[in-house]
Amino acid sequence: MTGNTFQGRQIEIIDFSDISVDQRVFEFTDPALPGRGSHFAIAVPDPDEGNGSWTDAVVRLDVNEVPVDLLLWAIAKAKEISRL
Repeated sequence: MTGNTFQGRQIEIIDFSDISVDQRVFEFTDPALPGRGSHFAIAVPDPDEGNGSWTDAVVRLDVNEVPVDLLLWAIAKAKEISRL
């Protein structure tokens, strides 16, 4: 996978570490979804801290609905970025 384009839309991805809970977080904003700011995030426990792995990851939604194909793309993109 290359770039942050999903179905012709530029998806903003913010990658940061939440040290308060030892997680790596990937926030996604899709211009096609309603609302401003991040629409959903994928949080992965930091494996370097021994707190888990991708099997312990969660999705946090800031909107009522996210298309499944976008969510699957985002999970794959987060895995690609993190190389976990």
